Amino acid sequence: MKYAVPSNTHFTLRQELVGVLCKYQDTLCPAELLAVSSQVVGNLIALQDETRLSPEHAIEIVMYNIEEGNRAALGDLDQTDAA
Repeated sequence: MKYAVPSNTHFTLRQELVGVLCKYQDTLCPAELLAVSSQVVGNLIALQDETRLSPEHAIEIVMYNIEEGNRAALGDLDQTDAA
């Protein structure tokens, strides 16, 4: 499967979403933040036009980006440990 290179708009949106999650880190535990975020992803999948994006393809996109997010987080941890 071919994926697009993230644009500046993608990075900006991601940073804004992370900022919103950070606002709740003192009132919600990590599992709750994950649960709410997952529900939003589920909503986005449900609202897709199936003639343009099948549920299976949507799940592939989600899985790919979870892996990319994990890789990035581990890379950030490696850089923090090296500093």
